[in-house]
Amino acid sequence: MMTGAGPLARSMLVLASAVVVHVGLLVHLTPAGVIVDPLMLLAVTGGIVGGRGTGASFGWGCGLACDLIVHTPFGMSLLVLTLVGYLSGAVAEQMPSAGRLARSAAASLLAAGGILLFAGVGWLMDLSYVTEAPLVRIAIVTSVVSLAAYPLLERAARWALTVRRNIAVDAVARPGGG
Repeated sequence: MMTGAGPLARSMLVLASAVVVHVGLLVHLTPAGVIVDPLMLLAVTGGIVGGRGTGASFGWGCGLACDLIVHTPFGMSLLVLTLVGYLSGAVAEQMPSAGRLARSAAASLLAAGGILLFAGVGWLMDLSYVTEAPLVRIAIVTSVVSLAAYPLLERAARWALTVRRNIAVDAVARPGGG
């Protein structure tokens, strides 16, 4: 999975790109009055693509980047996105042969769950500006955007984490496939 400087550098590039897209574009696009968090979507995708351990590591990086740009207590996003990455990996491990549509649907539900987890942590920290937000609308919009963006995010995460799909030995041994 993530060994050496190559995957780390690629992961940093993907995270930096997500931050630039978030700060430069997505804060101005507000479907239904909601700012979509690409780092939440990326943490979910990293978990689905890489599994629990890699998902937690990728989520940690997403959370750290998010903590640097979002005005919540430092470490809150780091905690939530690390958990989201780990849980996404745990869910993905239960559906190893799922197709892209099933993975997209799982990512959509996990992203909405991540929003609710973030709200739960905000509630535990008594952050009224987090708990008074329109959580259902935020979760729905995040879920829909995740469903649409998952194929692109999956490619970016696979490239960053150098995770390749398993190729059957027979297909490699016989180039004609037969």
